[in-house]
Amino acid sequence: MDSPLGSPLPVMLAPLYGREHDLSQLLTLLRGGVRLLTLRGPGGIGKTTLALHLAQALRENRSSPHGDPQFDHVQVIDLSAVREPERVMGLIAASLDGGSSGAPERRIHAFAAGRRTLLILDNFEQLLAAALGLGDLLAATETLRLVVTSRTALRLHDEAEYPVEPLTLAHRVRDAASSAAVQLFVARVQAVQPSFELTSTTASQVVRLCEVLEGVPLALELAAMRTRTYALGDLLARLERPLEVLKADFRDRPERLRSLRAAVQWSYDLLGDVDRTVFECCAVFDGPFTPQALVDVWGSPDVLDRAEALLEQSLLQRLDTPETFWKMLQPLKELAVERLEGHPQVAVWRERQAQHFLNMVEKEWRSRELEIVNSWDEYLPHYPNIRAGLVWTVEERRSDLAYRYLAALRSIWASFGLFVQEAPLVERVLALPEPEDRVTLLRALEVSADSLNFTGQFQACEARLHRISELCRELNDGQSAAWATFGLAVVARDTGQGERAWEMVQQVIRELREQTSATPLPRTQRFLWANAHRAAALDLLGLGRHEEALEYAQLACEYHRDMGNRYFELNSMITVGCLLVYVNRLSEARPLLLSCLHDAVNKSLRGVVIHALRLGLTLVAAEQQEWTTLVQFAAFVNEPSWESAQSMSERRLRQDMARAREALGEIAYQQAWTAGTSLQLADMVELAERLAQMPISPTIQPTSRSALTPREQEVLALVAQGHPDRKVARLLSISPTTVSKHVSNLLGKLGLHNRVELTRWAIQQETNRTT
Repeated sequence: MDSPLGSPLPVMLAPLYGREHDLSQLLTLLRGGVRLLTLRGPGGIGKTTLALHLAQALRENRSSPHGDPQFDHVQVIDLSAVREPERVMGLIAASLDGGSSGAPERRIHAFAAGRRTLLILDNFEQLLAAALGLGDLLAATETLRLVVTSRTALRLHDEAEYPVEPLTLAHRVRDAASSAAVQLFVARVQAVQPSFELTSTTASQVVRLCEVLEGVPLALELAAMRTRTYALGDLLARLERPLEVLKADFRDRPERLRSLRAAVQWSYDLLGDVDRTVFECCAVFDGPFTPQALVDVWGSPDVLDRAEALLEQSLLQRLDTPETFWKMLQPLKELAVERLEGHPQVAVWRERQAQHFLNMVEKEWRSRELEIVNSWDEYLPHYPNIRAGLVWTVEERRSDLAYRYLAALRSIWASFGLFVQEAPLVERVLALPEPEDRVTLLRALEVSADSLNFTGQFQACEARLHRISELCRELNDGQSAAWATFGLAVVARDTGQGERAWEMVQQVIRELREQTSATPLPRTQRFLWANAHRAAALDLLGLGRHEEALEYAQLACEYHRDMGNRYFELNSMITVGCLLVYVNRLSEARPLLLSCLHDAVNKSLRGVVIHALRLGLTLVAAEQQEWTTLVQFAAFVNEPSWESAQSMSERRLRQDMARAREALGEIAYQQAWTAGTSLQLADMVELAERLAQMPISPTIQPTSRSALTPREQEVLALVAQGHPDRKVARLLSISPTTVSKHVSNLLGKLGLHNRVELTRWAIQQETNRTT
């Protein structure tokens, strides 16, 4: 009588991390009558492990008293050591009948004739010439079924392909333990370091490592073995080149599975010459790319047929997105890049890649002028390639192309919150000779001014804005000059010159109001008008005129909403949310700020996410004295400008961070900061949701003047008498700007929101003193 399996399996297979659904799907396909099933995927993805668990599941089902014995005989046949396709039938026949005489096909037919037989043929990719013979076997033997593991499809008519995907990753650090990729990595680490645990400290590093290795099981296992030698943080730093790092001397594995390089080299060696060239051409792309991008780089649509072959061979993957995107897994990409560097076409391909994505960003830029907005998220998958194109133009000193790239990137960088990250790249572009086209130069300088502001280089930003203003006069470009004025107002606000910033913004508003009285403003000027109102709101916030500021911010929201510009509408809504906190309307501020965060996350607008967290939700956390959450929000954003900027928002954040440090103590404060830098975006959203659901309790405030300086007490007394800043300044012989700073400091120290609360507090203190 036949044993449940024709070849032995381990008594206990290793756990099937994250493949339970796959196993269930395979069993369903077999029960549904599929006769040829190919488990397809790149090397190291776990096809063999899944096939072995499938065989075990069928054996256990056959031996169970309540099972449905679908097969009388299940056998796993390892073909990894076979290179000659003509030997396949003989090896299958010999494994079934022990080596009887006669033609292999006839022996296989004879064996399966009286048994419902399932053969699992493992590692078939190097034997594709034998695939037709498998089709003939199935046609001649109704009781036979085949499961094949292969890096490429067999391309037979009745074949059912089952792509084996990477293991699932964790989207939040707190969910690390439920991620299949993390589970596999931790189990393999514990095999060499039994004391290893997934703690709050190690979880973020493990999640990041699994992301870098894209959930590929072989890569995770090899990385786990390297923890014998390297600490997790050091191993992560070395994974920029995984082919150099990931290897282990598994004596019970074939050579191709002892290192990541061997695994991908095996796939590469199976390619024909033309497919190898296309594979190398794909290495010019950083990240996903479209078929049209590949056509433009290759220079002919003929490449699409060969790309399809690479997809069949698991050397490319198609992403599950509405638009067609292809990508390489990182180990394959690294090998392709190595091969690309010596290719005679590399220079041509890289220039075509740069030009393709330059055309894309310039088209996006022009779409803004044609009122086509809210499509930023469409560009997010392309951004790695956009950046690669820009870097190539800089490295090749193609000044004309580099400045055009920089000129067109403003809205994309703003939307994705990339000004700080890309600041070094901006300066590399500006180190090149200036372009002859003065408009391109102007737009590039505008982007560079934004970069300087976001990185807290206010003096350099002011100098660059003056250069921009000169260029505007040369080009007679009044609208760009107005934007430069806005930029100078931002610098004034960030350097503590609130009155000056307010005056500059008011000047722009007056000029626009004069223009609109004669004729309706065109879209570009309406856009300027809307942003002028948001800028005015921020200036009035710094001057302590919160109710007026709120009115301006609400108008900015309406104007941007009417224009259909969701990015700027969301930023204006965040300003409204902040001002609601300042006027003691926290119950309204919380849901508004949370909805802005949700909308920004859904649209991949990281720039808005940063504003929502840094400007709005940190305020909410401080009001509710949720100090750990406050620190984690600030650490997640970690923008350099907040430590030096003198605008009201940044001063308030510094004050609240100081209060958090005092309340938590240094150790807990540093732990919260470290956690914030390693948390995922989904973790931030969850923190914000929890914050918005908490009961609102009265703010605990100081009960004496002991924390105030003598000058602050003088300012407080005059403000409490109802004097505006200018009169306070005259009475104390100081500037109105200095008075504004003192008022802001008083509000921050006392945990108050506006002058009304400040006056009330001062009166209450005086009453307490006299009684």
